[in-house]
Amino acid sequence: MSASVREFSAPTRIVCGLGVAADRLVDELNALGAPIVAVVADRGFAEVGMLERLLADVSGVETPIAALIGEDPSVDEAERAAAAAIQGGAGAVLGVGGGSALVAAKAVAIRLTNDGSLLEWEGRDRVPNRPAPFLAVPTTAGSGSEVSNAVVLHDPRFKRHLVVRGRGCEPDVALLDGEMLRTLPRRPMVFAALDALSHALEALWVKKATSFTDALALDAARSVEQSIAAALERDGEAMQTLIEASAMANLACGSSELGLVHALSSSASVTLAHGYQNGVLLPHVAAFNRTEVGSRAAAHLDALESVYELVGFEPRFGPGEVGPAEASQMIAAALGNPFRLNNRRLAEEAELRDLLAVAGAELPLADGKEGASP
Repeated sequence: MSASVREFSAPTRIVCGLGVAADRLVDELNALGAPIVAVVADRGFAEVGMLERLLADVSGVETPIAALIGEDPSVDEAERAAAAAIQGGAGAVLGVGGGSALVAAKAVAIRLTNDGSLLEWEGRDRVPNRPAPFLAVPTTAGSGSEVSNAVVLHDPRFKRHLVVRGRGCEPDVALLDGEMLRTLPRRPMVFAALDALSHALEALWVKKATSFTDALALDAARSVEQSIAAALERDGEAMQTLIEASAMANLACGSSELGLVHALSSSASVTLAHGYQNGVLLPHVAAFNRTEVGSRAAAHLDALESVYELVGFEPRFGPGEVGPAEASQMIAAALGNPFRLNNRRLAEEAELRDLLAVAGAELPLADGKEGASP
């Protein structure tokens, strides 16, 4: 294939609007065509009673809970959720939550139609059989996992996140309802919004960008910038704008793929929240890539400082958060991650060290001793 040939795809059907989860959930669940729909949901969303409320009026299908998911699900956790769904006779999946829950739900949908371990399909372009029908209801505005075909899991056997992806692994339908963000605490909402912003901006400085991804990325970045303050105050229209911007950002980076921010945050050994890591790294990687983007994109890079001030986020790792061992692991993961090579401006180990240093990481010295960040 010629290096100039790129692709864009957006196969998930998106239904959006305030209150759409309550209005359309029953119809969409029944349209999946399975009498039993396994539910994979965010644990926190369930613990505050929101999952029970969401499912209260469901009729026509059974919705047994296969798993409640915390942050960063492991391969084993996803396999346990799949086993519960298989044992319960499920023929489809409902995923409710942020990126972690939706990733686990995708894994369950894959395993409902594919025998074997998820590990068997790591790094491949597709899984053997199309996953089971899958409806996603995001409860955060960050990962955009509801329109992504990537399953990102954690496993101690891998230096970086394990990724299973392919056409058909994305949800069939996504219900984007800003009301689902209403009980999300401020800190996770900020992390999620910065994650969405990192998806939008990374899509603008990578080699696989297209006119399609640029259009989505630019509008997503603008929408996050304009809605985040009011969304944090629980304004309904702003929350709706933010959750739609999150999906738009992922539609952009889902086709363009990502760059140095996500290469550096791909270490499975670093347990800081993914959105937090990306939020810290984003302004520094943006400055590194400033010469690689056009004027419209540059305007959004230049707006980062004011956005961060608006939400009260300091783009610097705190003391002890990323020590020499963690920094080494982040560099090693980035060097082995294809996202690094997708970045228009090449970054070798020296540049990766510089990016982490300015972000507040403590770097190992050449002789193996610890080195403080500048």
